Amino acid sequence: MTVSSREMRMSWSLAIGLTLATATTGSASCGHKCRHMKMHSACGSCATTACSAVAATYQETTYETVTDTISEQVPTTQMQTRYRTEYRTETIPISRTVSELVPMTKMETRYRTEYKTEQVPTTRLVPEQVPTTKTQTRYRTEYKTENYTVQRPTTVTVQVPRTVTDMVPTTETVNQPRYSTVMKQVRQTLQVDQPYAEQKPITTTREVIEYVDVPATTTASGQMGVMASPQQVPGKRAVTRTLSETKLVPMTSYRKVPVEVVNQVPEQKVDYVPTTVTRMVPQQRTEMVPATKVEFVAEVATRQVPVLVPETYTTTVMVSQMRSITELTTRQVPVQLSEQVPVTVMTPQTRQVADTITRQVPISIAEQVPVTVMTTQTRQMTRQVPVTRTIPMPATSTVAPGVPAFGAVAGSPQT
Repeated sequence: MTVSSREMRMSWSLAIGLTLATATTGSASCGHKCRHMKMHSACGSCATTACSAVAATYQETTYETVTDTISEQVPTTQMQTRYRTEYRTETIPISRTVSELVPMTKMETRYRTEYKTEQVPTTRLVPEQVPTTKTQTRYRTEYKTENYTVQRPTTVTVQVPRTVTDMVPTTETVNQPRYSTVMKQVRQTLQVDQPYAEQKPITTTREVIEYVDVPATTTASGQMGVMASPQQVPGKRAVTRTLSETKLVPMTSYRKVPVEVVNQVPEQKVDYVPTTVTRMVPQQRTEMVPATKVEFVAEVATRQVPVLVPETYTTTVMVSQMRSITELTTRQVPVQLSEQVPVTVMTPQTRQVADTITRQVPISIAEQVPVTVMTTQTRQMTRQVPVTRTIPMPATSTVAPGVPAFGAVAGSPQT
């Protein structure tokens, strides 16, 4: 375990206190009937040697060896292998394909067009005018008198009843609403943010380096029967430990506080007031009014109506007719002739070419680098711890073996 400076100071205080203290032993005594505490001898008051033995105890202090395991952070230098990348230039042979155009002669068939003259019989239609006698019908217009009925409008004045509405004033009393606004007080409870100060704990952690006393040698001595504790020659050692500190920091917080507010709220009020009102009331009456009326009267009229009269007559007309005529026609007829012509064309060909290229090749190089790391090491430290026990002593006149006589002082153990 890790020993702190506070624990080491307590251990040294306890060792010094036990060195200066003496070992206390129990005394064997008996209790007389007169309640005098005497040794095993005659009591002068009661003049008797008879005593009733009572239970007696004595304290025994021994030292036990305690081994503490201390863990320390020790810097250690280690060799680590690190790799770095370097680039090396190398030339490698490659084979690439090159495409090129090569002239080649080949025979190509071409076609040419020639025109040949030939006689071809052709039939064509020729229009001609031929006189033809036809019978035709034509119409002439004649007018015929006829009678028809006509509705003629006539204006007539007649008496027509008409309903007239007159507005007559009438007085009556009605309740009319009167509106007014009254301000009314309304109490409301609002939640208001109220700031207040409070102390909040905040824990911070920091590392502290302390120098702890470490014992180097241990000696023991005993004089005049006084028990001495182990003496240690202190040394200094740096110990790193973590401290957690909690501080109260004043902070401002907010809480909801109810606040009562009185507001003026407008309220509509309606009052009905009797009021004299003059209204116009409609009244209907019927009266006779002269009106002009249009009436239609039937009359007989005469008119001239056109009539188409057909008549037939004979006439000679020229009619167009088509007549076919066959004749010889000279025309040019195209003829396709083929011929072989040598043609030089460029033909692509590929060939293999040997070449070299240069490229950068990465190479990983290992190197040893010293690195200082903190290593945890443990060591054993032995210290003497005093242990005091209370041992009951038998109620006899003889002293128990191994128990010092009354008034004697036990010596300290030799380490």
